[in-house]
Amino acid sequence: MDSKKEILFEISRLISKSLAGKITRDEQAKLDSWKRASGHNKMLFDRIYSDVVAREKIRQYREADVQTAFDFFVRRRKVLGDRRRRVRRMVRYAAMLLLPLGVALFYFNREEGEMMPKENQRVEVAVTGRRVPTLTLSNGQEMVLYGEGILLDEVQGIQVRENEAGGLEYCVPDSVKGETVYNTLETPVLCDYSFTLADGTKVWLNAGSKLRYPVAFGGDERVVYASGEMYFEVARDESHPFFVEMDGVRVKVLGTSFNVNAYKGDRLVEVTLVSGKVEAYAGERCYELKPDDQLRYDRERNYVEMAVVDAGDFIAWKDGQYVFRGKKLADVARILERWYAVEIVLEGSVGESIFTGVVNKEESFDAFVQRLGETSSLSCRMEGNKLYVR
Repeated sequence: MDSKKEILFEISRLISKSLAGKITRDEQAKLDSWKRASGHNKMLFDRIYSDVVAREKIRQYREADVQTAFDFFVRRRKVLGDRRRRVRRMVRYAAMLLLPLGVALFYFNREEGEMMPKENQRVEVAVTGRRVPTLTLSNGQEMVLYGEGILLDEVQGIQVRENEAGGLEYCVPDSVKGETVYNTLETPVLCDYSFTLADGTKVWLNAGSKLRYPVAFGGDERVVYASGEMYFEVARDESHPFFVEMDGVRVKVLGTSFNVNAYKGDRLVEVTLVSGKVEAYAGERCYELKPDDQLRYDRERNYVEMAVVDAGDFIAWKDGQYVFRGKKLADVARILERWYAVEIVLEGSVGESIFTGVVNKEESFDAFVQRLGETSSLSCRMEGNKLYVR
C-alpha cells in the first residue's frame, strides 16, 4: 500500500471511529485537521456522513456476513503478509468499526476520482437524499450528527450524546456553575431534526435553520437564539421564563407549544401559538397570543399583523408534510426551494396564483412538479436545478 493509500486508510479508520462514537480527542483533532485541509476533503467527509450514503450502506453491511465482507475488503486492498495480519488485528480489536470503516473505504475508492477537482474547475455536489445536521461545540469543534452512540465532551464535565431516537441528550453535572456555555445546532437543506434541551424543552428544527442555546441553563431566564423555522414544546418553569430571540422579535413563554419562522433574508417573521400563552415583543410593542393566533412581523416596514389560523397547518412540517391552504405560489416556491435546494423561477404574474395542497417531504421534487402540472393550467419545465413555471 503506497503512502497515499495509507493516509486514506487512516482517515477511513478515523471516520469509522467517529461514526461509531469511539473517537478520542486526539483522533478527532487529526480528523478535523484533514477536513480543513481542502474543500474536497470536507465534501467527501459530508458525503460519507450523509443519510443517503451512510444509513443505506451500513444497513447493507449489517445484513451481510461480516467475515465475508472483511475478506472481500482485504482482497480489494491487496493487503498481504504483515499488513494483512495488522489489519486483522485491528478488526479483532474493534470489530464494531468494521461496518462504518467499510462504508468510508467504499466511498473513498468509488468517489475520490470523480470528486477530485481539476484545475480551475468548480465542484458541485448534487442534492441526493436526506442530509444531516451539524453541532458546533463551545470550542468551535464541529461534529456532523449521524448515528446513535456519538459521545462528545463539553467543558466542565458536560457530556453530549446522540441517542437511539436520533436526538441529542445533555448530561450536566450538578456541580456545573459559572459562565453560560453555548452550543449551536444547524440543519442543512433536506434535513429536519429534533432534540431536547437541558431543561427538558423539546425543539424541532426545519431545513436551513440554526439554534444557539446554552448546554445548561443558569440565572433567572432561559434564552435561546433562533434563525429559520422551529417548533418548541417548552418545559414549564414559572421561576425561569423561556425566551426565543430572533431578528426583530422576542418571544416569552412559560410552558407552551409554538412555532417560529424567522429565516434570514425573509421579510416576515411569524410566531404561531399551538397551546398555552406567549408574549411576543415586536415593533416596540408587546402582543399576547392565544392558541391559533399568529403574529406576523414585517421587518422592512416595522409593521405587525395579527391573524387567527389553523396552527396545525403551520406545524405539519415537523411530521413530514407541508400544508398549503390558499397560499400564493410565490410563498409555496420559497418554502420548497429551501427544502429541496432548487431554484423556482416564476415567470410573469404566476407568483400570484393560489395553491392549495399537501407536499410530503419524503417525496421527490419531480413528484410535486408533475402534480402541479396536472392540477393547474401552469406550464412547468426543468432545466438543470431550476424549475421554470409560467
